[in-house]
Amino acid sequence: MSAPPADLPVRSNTGMAALDIFYSDFNEVNFYVEDAEQENLYFEILKKLFESVSITRIFPLGGKPAVFQHATSEANQRIKCFRAYIVDRDFDHLLKIELEHPNVFYLDRFCIENYLLEDAAIVEVVIESHPKLRKTDVEIALSLNTQIPALFGCLRPLFLLFFCAQSLNLGVKNCSLRPETFCEPKRLWELKGNAIVNYRDGLSSITQASGLGSDLFDSQCDAAISQADIVSDHELISGKFVATMLFHYVKSKYVLGSITFESFVYRLAKNCTLQSMRAFAEGVQGGIDSHRQSVPNT
Repeated sequence: MSAPPADLPVRSNTGMAALDIFYSDFNEVNFYVEDAEQENLYFEILKKLFESVSITRIFPLGGKPAVFQHATSEANQRIKCFRAYIVDRDFDHLLKIELEHPNVFYLDRFCIENYLLEDAAIVEVVIESHPKLRKTDVEIALSLNTQIPALFGCLRPLFLLFFCAQSLNLGVKNCSLRPETFCEPKRLWELKGNAIVNYRDGLSSITQASGLGSDLFDSQCDAAISQADIVSDHELISGKFVATMLFHYVKSKYVLGSITFESFVYRLAKNCTLQSMRAFAEGVQGGIDSHRQSVPNT
Protein backbone atom coordinates (compact mmCIF):
# COMPACT_ATOMS: atom_id res chain seq x y z
CA MET A 1 0.00 0.00 0.00
CA SER A 2 1.32 3.42 -0.92
CA ALA A 3 1.78 6.20 1.61
CA PRO A 4 -1.10 8.55 2.37
CA PRO A 5 -1.21 11.60 0.08
CA ALA A 6 0.58 14.74 1.21
CA ASP A 7 -1.66 17.67 2.05
CA LEU A 8 -1.98 20.59 -0.29
CA PRO A 9 -0.64 23.86 1.18
CA VAL A 10 -4.08 25.53 1.29
CA ARG A 11 -7.55 23.98 1.06
CA SER A 12 -10.96 25.59 0.90
CA ASN A 13 -13.92 24.01 2.70
CA THR A 14 -14.89 22.42 -0.62
CA GLY A 15 -11.38 21.07 -0.99
CA MET A 16 -11.50 19.67 2.54
CA ALA A 17 -14.77 17.93 1.73
CA ALA A 18 -13.24 16.29 -1.35
CA LEU A 19 -10.06 15.19 0.43
CA ASP A 20 -11.69 11.99 1.68
CA ILE A 21 -11.52 10.36 -1.78
CA PHE A 22 -7.76 10.17 -1.52
CA TYR A 23 -7.89 8.30 1.80
CA SER A 24 -10.26 5.46 0.83
CA ASP A 25 -7.37 2.98 0.94
CA PHE A 26 -6.07 4.16 4.32
CA ASN A 27 -9.14 4.72 6.49
CA GLU A 28 -11.44 1.95 7.63
CA VAL A 29 -13.80 4.72 8.75
CA ASN A 30 -14.03 8.28 7.49
CA PHE A 31 -14.77 10.55 10.44
CA TYR A 32 -16.12 13.99 9.59
CA VAL A 33 -16.28 16.85 12.11
CA GLU A 34 -17.33 20.49 12.05
CA ASP A 35 -14.34 22.72 12.79
CA ALA A 36 -11.03 22.74 10.95
CA GLU A 37 -9.36 24.11 14.06
CA GLN A 38 -10.31 20.98 16.00
CA GLU A 39 -8.89 18.40 13.58
CA ASN A 40 -5.96 17.43 15.83
CA LEU A 41 -8.14 17.43 18.94
CA TYR A 42 -10.70 15.10 17.40
CA PHE A 43 -7.99 12.86 15.97
CA GLU A 44 -6.55 12.40 19.46
CA ILE A 45 -9.99 11.64 20.89
CA LEU A 46 -11.12 9.28 18.13
CA LYS A 47 -7.89 7.26 18.30
CA LYS A 48 -8.61 6.63 21.98
CA LEU A 49 -12.26 5.75 21.46
CA PHE A 50 -11.76 3.48 18.44
CA GLU A 51 -8.47 1.70 19.01
CA SER A 52 -9.39 -1.20 16.73
CA VAL A 53 -10.31 1.06 13.80
CA SER A 54 -7.70 2.15 11.28
CA ILE A 55 -7.81 5.97 11.08
CA THR A 56 -5.14 7.81 9.11
CA ARG A 57 -6.95 11.12 8.84
CA ILE A 58 -10.20 12.78 9.82
CA PHE A 59 -12.02 15.43 7.82
CA PRO A 60 -13.20 18.80 9.20
CA LEU A 61 -15.80 20.29 6.89
CA GLY A 62 -16.14 23.85 8.12
CA GLY A 63 -19.35 23.93 10.12
CA LYS A 64 -22.48 21.93 10.83
CA PRO A 65 -24.33 22.87 7.58
CA ALA A 66 -21.33 21.64 5.56
CA VAL A 67 -21.33 18.38 7.54
CA PHE A 68 -25.03 17.84 6.82
CA GLN A 69 -24.57 18.67 3.16
CA HIS A 70 -21.75 16.14 2.83
CA ALA A 71 -23.73 13.46 4.71
CA THR A 72 -26.80 13.81 2.50
CA SER A 73 -25.00 14.28 -0.82
CA GLU A 74 -25.90 11.54 -3.28
CA ALA A 75 -22.37 11.56 -4.69
CA ASN A 76 -20.86 10.65 -1.33
CA GLN A 77 -22.93 7.49 -1.00
CA ARG A 78 -20.37 5.84 -3.28
CA ILE A 79 -17.61 6.12 -0.67
CA LYS A 80 -16.83 2.52 0.28
CA CYS A 81 -15.73 2.89 3.88
CA PHE A 82 -18.14 3.73 6.69
CA ARG A 83 -18.80 7.46 7.04
CA ALA A 84 -19.36 8.82 10.56
CA TYR A 85 -20.35 12.48 10.87
CA ILE A 86 -19.86 13.84 14.41
CA VAL A 87 -21.56 17.10 15.35
CA ASP A 88 -22.02 19.11 18.53
CA ARG A 89 -25.39 18.76 20.18
CA ASP A 90 -25.65 22.48 20.94
CA PHE A 91 -29.34 23.36 21.47
CA ASP A 92 -30.46 21.31 18.45
CA HIS A 93 -32.36 18.72 20.49
CA LEU A 94 -34.20 21.41 22.46
CA LEU A 95 -35.02 23.34 19.30
CA LYS A 96 -36.09 20.09 17.64
CA ILE A 97 -33.88 20.68 14.60
CA GLU A 98 -31.68 17.57 14.79
CA LEU A 99 -31.01 15.95 11.45
CA GLU A 100 -32.04 12.30 11.38
CA HIS A 101 -29.52 10.40 9.30
CA PRO A 102 -27.93 6.98 9.93
CA ASN A 103 -24.41 8.36 9.54
CA VAL A 104 -24.87 11.54 11.59
CA PHE A 105 -23.98 11.17 15.26
CA TYR A 106 -24.80 13.97 17.67
CA LEU A 107 -22.70 14.20 20.80
CA ASP A 108 -24.85 13.48 23.86
CA ARG A 109 -23.36 16.54 25.56
CA PHE A 110 -23.34 20.16 24.40
CA CYS A 111 -19.93 20.02 22.69
CA ILE A 112 -16.72 17.99 22.63
CA GLU A 113 -15.11 19.96 25.47
CA ASN A 114 -17.81 18.75 27.88
CA TYR A 115 -16.13 15.33 27.88
CA LEU A 116 -12.68 16.70 28.72
CA LEU A 117 -13.41 18.24 32.13
CA GLU A 118 -11.93 15.38 34.15
CA ASP A 119 -10.33 16.37 37.46
CA ALA A 120 -7.35 14.07 37.01
CA ALA A 121 -6.65 15.36 33.48
CA ILE A 122 -6.58 18.96 34.68
CA VAL A 123 -4.24 18.04 37.53
CA GLU A 124 -1.99 16.27 35.05
CA VAL A 125 -1.72 19.42 32.93
CA VAL A 126 -0.39 21.23 36.00
CA ILE A 127 2.05 18.40 36.75
CA GLU A 128 3.37 18.57 33.18
CA SER A 129 4.50 22.14 33.93
CA HIS A 130 5.53 21.42 37.53
CA PRO A 131 6.70 17.77 37.66
CA LYS A 132 8.09 18.08 41.20
CA LEU A 133 4.70 18.89 42.72
CA ARG A 134 2.71 16.20 44.49
CA LYS A 135 -0.54 15.40 42.75
CA THR A 136 -2.42 15.31 46.03
CA ASP A 137 -1.28 18.86 46.79
CA VAL A 138 -2.46 20.06 43.38
CA GLU A 139 -5.80 18.30 43.85
CA ILE A 140 -6.31 20.05 47.20
CA ALA A 141 -5.25 23.44 45.85
CA LEU A 142 -7.57 23.29 42.85
CA SER A 143 -10.52 21.57 44.60
CA LEU A 144 -11.92 20.65 41.20
CA ASN A 145 -14.55 18.36 42.68
CA THR A 146 -16.30 21.51 43.91
CA GLN A 147 -14.97 24.11 41.44
CA ILE A 148 -16.26 22.44 38.27
CA PRO A 149 -19.84 21.91 39.56
CA ALA A 150 -19.80 25.50 40.84
CA LEU A 151 -18.93 26.78 37.37
CA PHE A 152 -21.74 24.79 35.79
CA GLY A 153 -24.09 26.06 38.49
CA CYS A 154 -23.31 29.73 37.93
CA LEU A 155 -23.51 29.38 34.14
CA ARG A 156 -26.85 27.58 34.05
CA PRO A 157 -29.02 30.76 34.25
CA LEU A 158 -26.91 32.38 31.51
CA PHE A 159 -27.26 29.43 29.15
CA LEU A 160 -30.99 29.33 29.77
CA LEU A 161 -31.03 32.90 28.44
CA PHE A 162 -28.83 31.86 25.52
CA PHE A 163 -31.42 29.23 24.69
CA CYS A 164 -34.14 31.86 25.01
CA ALA A 165 -32.29 34.05 22.48
CA GLN A 166 -32.12 31.16 20.01
CA SER A 167 -35.62 29.89 20.66
CA LEU A 168 -37.15 33.33 20.06
CA ASN A 169 -34.83 33.84 17.07
CA LEU A 170 -33.71 37.23 18.35
CA GLY A 171 -30.63 37.40 16.14
CA VAL A 172 -28.25 38.28 18.98
CA LYS A 173 -24.98 36.64 19.91
CA ASN A 174 -25.24 34.03 22.66
CA CYS A 175 -23.12 30.88 22.95
CA SER A 176 -20.46 32.30 20.64
CA LEU A 177 -19.75 35.18 23.01
CA ARG A 178 -16.41 35.04 24.82
CA PRO A 179 -16.81 33.84 28.42
CA GLU A 180 -14.55 36.67 29.56
CA THR A 181 -17.31 39.10 28.50
CA PHE A 182 -19.35 37.98 31.49
CA CYS A 183 -16.54 37.59 34.03
CA GLU A 184 -14.81 39.79 36.57
CA PRO A 185 -11.79 41.34 34.80
CA LYS A 186 -9.25 40.14 37.36
CA ARG A 187 -11.06 36.90 38.21
CA LEU A 188 -12.00 35.46 34.85
CA TRP A 189 -13.38 32.30 36.41
CA GLU A 190 -16.14 34.23 38.21
CA LEU A 191 -19.23 35.77 36.63
CA LYS A 192 -19.92 39.45 37.24
CA GLY A 193 -22.73 39.96 39.71
CA ASN A 194 -24.90 41.68 37.11
CA ALA A 195 -23.95 39.54 34.09
CA ILE A 196 -27.16 37.54 33.88
CA VAL A 197 -29.50 40.45 34.62
CA ASN A 198 -27.74 42.63 32.04
CA TYR A 199 -27.97 39.97 29.34
CA ARG A 200 -31.68 39.44 29.96
CA ASP A 201 -32.26 43.21 29.95
CA GLY A 202 -30.47 43.35 26.62
CA LEU A 203 -32.75 40.68 25.17
CA SER A 204 -35.78 42.54 26.48
CA SER A 205 -34.62 45.81 24.92
CA ILE A 206 -34.12 44.17 21.53
CA THR A 207 -37.59 42.64 21.53
CA GLN A 208 -39.22 45.89 22.62
CA ALA A 209 -37.44 47.74 19.83
CA SER A 210 -38.98 45.28 17.38
CA GLY A 211 -42.46 45.93 18.75
CA LEU A 212 -42.79 43.04 21.18
CA GLY A 213 -44.02 44.23 24.58
CA SER A 214 -42.06 43.47 27.72
CA ASP A 215 -44.87 41.32 29.16
CA LEU A 216 -45.00 39.16 26.03
CA PHE A 217 -41.23 38.86 25.99
CA ASP A 218 -41.19 37.82 29.64
CA SER A 219 -43.83 35.14 29.07
CA GLN A 220 -42.13 33.76 25.94
CA CYS A 221 -38.68 33.84 27.55
CA ASP A 222 -39.95 32.14 30.70
CA ALA A 223 -41.62 29.44 28.57
CA ALA A 224 -38.36 28.78 26.73
CA ILE A 225 -36.44 28.66 30.00
CA SER A 226 -38.97 26.22 31.45
CA GLN A 227 -38.50 23.97 28.43
CA ALA A 228 -34.70 23.97 28.68
CA ASP A 229 -34.39 23.80 32.45
CA ILE A 230 -35.21 20.09 32.54
CA VAL A 231 -31.98 18.98 30.86
CA SER A 232 -28.68 18.25 32.61
CA ASP A 233 -25.81 20.71 32.95
CA HIS A 234 -23.73 18.93 30.31
CA GLU A 235 -26.62 19.02 27.84
CA LEU A 236 -27.37 22.71 28.44
CA ILE A 237 -23.98 24.34 29.03
CA SER A 238 -21.04 24.56 26.66
CA GLY A 239 -18.01 22.68 27.95
CA LYS A 240 -15.83 25.10 25.99
CA PHE A 241 -17.28 27.95 28.07
CA VAL A 242 -16.53 26.06 31.28
CA ALA A 243 -13.06 25.01 30.08
CA THR A 244 -12.20 28.65 29.32
CA MET A 245 -13.08 29.71 32.86
CA LEU A 246 -11.20 26.71 34.26
CA PHE A 247 -8.17 27.68 32.20
CA HIS A 248 -8.09 31.08 33.88
CA TYR A 249 -8.75 29.50 37.28
CA VAL A 250 -5.87 27.03 36.98
CA LYS A 251 -3.52 29.78 35.79
CA SER A 252 -4.47 31.82 38.85
CA LYS A 253 -3.10 28.98 40.99
CA TYR A 254 -0.15 27.77 38.92
CA VAL A 255 2.16 29.29 36.31
CA LEU A 256 1.68 27.31 33.10
CA GLY A 257 4.08 29.26 30.92
CA SER A 258 2.95 30.41 27.49
CA ILE A 259 0.31 27.68 27.11
CA THR A 260 -2.68 28.79 25.02
CA PHE A 261 -6.26 27.78 25.65
CA GLU A 262 -6.18 25.51 22.59
CA SER A 263 -3.07 23.80 23.96
CA PHE A 264 -4.76 23.43 27.35
CA VAL A 265 -7.76 21.66 25.77
CA TYR A 266 -5.53 19.43 23.65
CA ARG A 267 -3.53 18.40 26.72
CA LEU A 268 -6.78 17.62 28.52
CA ALA A 269 -7.75 15.30 25.65
CA LYS A 270 -4.40 13.49 25.86
CA ASN A 271 -4.80 13.00 29.62
CA CYS A 272 -8.51 12.13 29.73
CA THR A 273 -9.96 8.65 30.13
CA LEU A 274 -12.96 9.75 28.04
CA GLN A 275 -15.11 7.42 30.12
CA SER A 276 -18.04 9.82 29.79
CA MET A 277 -17.87 9.43 26.01
CA ARG A 278 -18.12 5.64 25.92
CA ALA A 279 -21.90 5.51 25.44
CA PHE A 280 -21.62 7.83 22.45
CA ALA A 281 -18.76 5.74 21.06
CA GLU A 282 -20.85 2.58 21.35
CA GLY A 283 -23.48 4.13 19.11
CA VAL A 284 -20.88 4.94 16.46
CA GLN A 285 -19.32 1.49 16.84
CA GLY A 286 -22.71 -0.05 16.16
CA GLY A 287 -22.79 1.73 12.80
CA ILE A 288 -19.26 0.59 12.03
CA ASP A 289 -20.07 -3.03 12.90
CA SER A 290 -23.22 -3.02 10.75
CA HIS A 291 -21.21 -1.67 7.83
CA ARG A 292 -18.56 -4.35 8.29
CA GLN A 293 -21.21 -7.05 8.15
CA SER A 294 -22.83 -5.60 5.03
CA VAL A 295 -19.62 -5.28 3.04
CA PRO A 296 -17.73 -8.52 2.20
CA ASN A 297 -14.04 -8.80 3.09
CA THR A 298 -13.88 -5.64 5.27
